[in-house]
Amino acid sequence: MKVIVKDSETIETINLNQLRNYLQIHGWHEDQHFLENATLWHKPVAGEEFEILLPNQQTPGDYAAIISAAIQILELVENRSQIEIF
Repeated sequence: MKVIVKDSETIETINLNQLRNYLQIHGWHEDQHFLENATLWHKPVAGEEFEILLPNQQTPGDYAAIISAAIQILELVENRSQIEIF
């Protein structure tokens, strides 16, 4: 069963430092800064390059949307449901 997390209040509870650590542990590499507000993370899988954008700070605004997009990419790359990744 595929579970998609849509509640922005729940997504906003995801700690940015823990997410960075998760990415590092799972083979993602911080590649470059994106403007002054974010960093790009990359991981090659089966000949395809995946990219995740992470904000530099856990602040209100579009944080939930950016983290939600990151979780969707992790779901695809890891072939696991969002709730398992969460």
